Amino acid sequence: MKFTEFKKGLSEGKKFPVYIIEGEDAYFRESAVSLLKSALVSEPELNLSVFDGAGLDPDKFSSALYSYPFMSESRLTVVREFYPKADFFKKRLKDFAEHPPEGSVLAVVNEKPSETLKKFTAACSVDCGKADISVIVKWIKAKCLSEGTEAEDSAARLLAEFCLSDMTRVKSETEKLIAFKGKGKTITAEDVKENVSRGTDYKIYEMTEALGKKNPAAALETVKDLLSKGETPQRLIVYMYNYFRRLLHISIANGSLSDKARLLGVKEYAAKKSAEQARLFSKRALKSAVDALADADFCIKSGKAEESEMFWITLFKIMTA
Repeated sequence: MKFTEFKKGLSEGKKFPVYIIEGEDAYFRESAVSLLKSALVSEPELNLSVFDGAGLDPDKFSSALYSYPFMSESRLTVVREFYPKADFFKKRLKDFAEHPPEGSVLAVVNEKPSETLKKFTAACSVDCGKADISVIVKWIKAKCLSEGTEAEDSAARLLAEFCLSDMTRVKSETEKLIAFKGKGKTITAEDVKENVSRGTDYKIYEMTEALGKKNPAAALETVKDLLSKGETPQRLIVYMYNYFRRLLHISIANGSLSDKARLLGVKEYAAKKSAEQARLFSKRALKSAVDALADADFCIKSGKAEESEMFWITLFKIMTA
């Protein structure tokens, strides 16, 4: 279920013995854990156990799962980045999955999905992937209003785009803008442009947009800015390869926009923006860019070429394709 459905279910008293909290957005993952603590646990110092999946002690973990709550409705065991193998599940989790002790709740918090954890057939699966842009815009505007400030729709949308829908960054940058403008003021798109830094991924988007619109000067300015901020030529080659590969895939894939979003593992809004950019290039130009970037990465890693020289040669190839 979506994060909003999970939140609503908890408020209505719905409870599961196992929660599989998965997705790339750390803000939503940790918010889900906080909601579980608030809804289920009293006296957390006695009824909360937290583990790291790396180097997990199986005996301590099992002991926590089978401990009874003390002066609390439930006892919560949280384990982060836990990707158990099938034999671990069979020995340590199968019985818990089929016969969970009364009052014991397990929350697995992972950035990536786990095939083994799908064996928890009665678990509540919480999708903590990046939210749709419209949801983030509503969150930004609501957050501003709660602090006595307003945000224009265009400002909220631009902020979400600059942060690439990463809620941890969105929250941080929204709070900075609220403090910058002060109560009773309105946050504009210009405020966002002047005060919110663009991440590398967003700048790659800007550079690609400039290339597609045949504006090499703007593309070069973005590249120079990235290099001046500490990005290396080789890292930029990798970023560009992944980005142009996405554009190529979305340009040749069949099906609806939602089908393409599922194929790429991204939100529909991100697929829409990629499709818009892909239309700025011919399929041949996209394929040529992907091949050139893959070849450049290989030449650098194999020692056949110096990274800075190879980067500029490859960028020139893409500009003149």
